[in-house]
Amino acid sequence: MSRRFAALIVAALLLSSGCRSAQAPEESPQQAAPVMLVTAATAAIAPIRNTLRVLGTTVATHHVTIRSPASGRVTGISLKNGDMVRKGQVIGYVINREIEAARAGLAIARGIEPDQAAELEQSVNRYAKGAGIPIVAPESGVVFRPPVASGQMVADLDPIAELVDPASIYVEASIPVDKLHLISPGMNAIVTSGLDPGASFSARVGALIPSFNAGGATAPIRLDFTGPESIREIGAPVEAHIVIATDPHAIVIPESALFQDLGDNRYHVFVAGADEIARRVPVAVGIRDGTEVQILSGLKAGDRVITSGGYALSDGLRVRIATGTES
Repeated sequence: MSRRFAALIVAALLLSSGCRSAQAPEESPQQAAPVMLVTAATAAIAPIRNTLRVLGTTVATHHVTIRSPASGRVTGISLKNGDMVRKGQVIGYVINREIEAARAGLAIARGIEPDQAAELEQSVNRYAKGAGIPIVAPESGVVFRPPVASGQMVADLDPIAELVDPASIYVEASIPVDKLHLISPGMNAIVTSGLDPGASFSARVGALIPSFNAGGATAPIRLDFTGPESIREIGAPVEAHIVIATDPHAIVIPESALFQDLGDNRYHVFVAGADEIARRVPVAVGIRDGTEVQILSGLKAGDRVITSGGYALSDGLRVRIATGTES
């Protein structure tokens, strides 16, 4: 009985072995390495700059008030806001109250004693001295507040018109306190305003104003216009871009090619070699302007950096650059 049982076991093993041999699959060919289609850009030497955007308003340091030389009625004024006034210019006249009273009396005299009126008129004209007391501008400037209208009564030294010297207009901008350390006098800036869409004005940081807005956590700075053109209005809202860093000969790549290492202030890019293999390269980053990045080390001009693929890229991945996408 035991011999028959042993024979059955041997037969079952041989049958099982034969079945496995018959069913063994053929060896599969080696799988081809995957290839990722990517876009790329060439690291180039180009100028780059970093700017800080700030908001502010225009302010003037030199204001001039034209005042009435006497009490009376203003005549001959035709100034409007924005008009330019030169030093020594006569902008109107003041007829004092005594002259007004004398002319009113002359009109009555002509009806009562016509024979005496001519002599009285000569006396009034000599006293009136022509059109009246001239109103003379003490300084040059642009009218920025509505002047007194002709026919209006004024007292001695009442304001007639307010002028501002356009050459004294500057921008007072607010800087967040945590950005204040980036600003220093002499930095260049570009100023724009909605009052003149499309226009830009050259400026420079003139000074850091020694005051602090605790509620808004900002500090003011002064921007002086440096070009031939400037904003002529005061109180105008403006936007300024201050150049806080610049390099005319930087190695520049698109920001889309840059990756930041998690949990660290370090960066890397993927370089596409001539063998179409992506290689991870650590880089040091300099100036950033929002669309481009300066590379301080790790790349040289002419290297091709991959600008698509995101975190699907890996070191050693086979890539192919899409035709017409390399810049």
